[in-house]
Amino acid sequence: MNGLTLALYGLINGAMVLLYLIRRNRIFEFPFWAGVISMGWFFPQAIGGLAADKYPEGAYASGMLFASICTMALWVGYVQATKKRDPGSGGWLDSRFKIRWVFYAGALLCLAGFYFEWKLNSLPEEMLKATQWTGATVKYHFLASVFKFGFLALWLLYLEERKTANVRLLIFLVPSLLLLLEAAVINGRREAMMNIVAYLLICPWFVRRISIPRWMLVVGLLLGLVLINSIGLYRGIMKQKDLPLSERLKAALQADYTQESKETMKNSGKEFDNYIFYRQVYAEDGGYNYGLKHWNGLVFNYVPAQWVGRGTKDALMISIQDNTIETARQRYGHTLGVGTTLPGYTDAFGSFWWLGFIKFYIIGWMMGGLYRHAMNGSFFAQLLYVYALGDAMRGITHGTHAILCGIWVYFFALAFPVFYMGREK
Repeated sequence: MNGLTLALYGLINGAMVLLYLIRRNRIFEFPFWAGVISMGWFFPQAIGGLAADKYPEGAYASGMLFASICTMALWVGYVQATKKRDPGSGGWLDSRFKIRWVFYAGALLCLAGFYFEWKLNSLPEEMLKATQWTGATVKYHFLASVFKFGFLALWLLYLEERKTANVRLLIFLVPSLLLLLEAAVINGRREAMMNIVAYLLICPWFVRRISIPRWMLVVGLLLGLVLINSIGLYRGIMKQKDLPLSERLKAALQADYTQESKETMKNSGKEFDNYIFYRQVYAEDGGYNYGLKHWNGLVFNYVPAQWVGRGTKDALMISIQDNTIETARQRYGHTLGVGTTLPGYTDAFGSFWWLGFIKFYIIGWMMGGLYRHAMNGSFFAQLLYVYALGDAMRGITHGTHAILCGIWVYFFALAFPVFYMGREK
């Protein structure tokens, strides 16, 4: 049974990748990217889990079956959203904007992001190295990321104007690109790596229908997946600040990134272990949060205790008794490794039992709707699809909170008002 459920998961995700790969100009659609991250990150760990045979009876098969159902729900949601007939313009997503205002808004968001990035990097080194950021560190990091909206707006405008030496745009685009490259290359952040690929590949498709050869994309993605699965090795090399950057980059290029992947396919990965054990505890004991954890996440991330007071913030949060991690440790001896993540399948099951697949249906439906509007020329849809794609993929690897809740609060609070004031009436 374990082998059958593993094959089912591989078949569904593999088909999702191949169908969008062989169809012309379909590689920009979300199911392709979701299938790639599933086959390149989760599936090898599942193979190792099958070989290791270390889970409670029935846990592996039921876990893989639920993951397959989530994948199908994501795919169905996306297809239904993209096939839906457009109801016509009028909604905020289809707003049209004055070109001059898009430039001013994008420039303003870039400048604000640059300023708070500078403030963040000006903090004492011990604050930046802390495992749990608090206070000013959290505030500056939160506000610094607003430059991504400015970058995407100006990048879309740059592609639309088709002028290579567009100085008024490049003075904002180049520093933004350097910040993105720093996060991806120097700091080795997987999210930044996924973002920069999405930004540079998909925006030209939306605006000018420019598509790179599929073989080139496949080669790049394969190399990227090997790197992402061995990100710990890469980060360890890049953190050797006593070495010049050129030597660190040379060492990173010469490193053997296949060893960790081989080990994963023998003994599973820590993230897969997290999923199987914690999902099993939910299945045995219940304790479902029915999505209330997302409310608590929003309060924790976006309600500043410095402004409203710690008592008010705590009162806004809903008490949820979730002892899953401790129960898994006591019952099965499984501990949550430092730096490991809980795949999105875990929190989906932990919210609504087997009906948790609805979370992935919603993710697919949202991304499908954005893609449909983006292909029809919607500025907001183009910006949001590209911005959200990385978090939608992280819905598989890191949990569903960011794509379902977090990024929308961030967008509507900081970016939407700036752009919306310049809409054409």
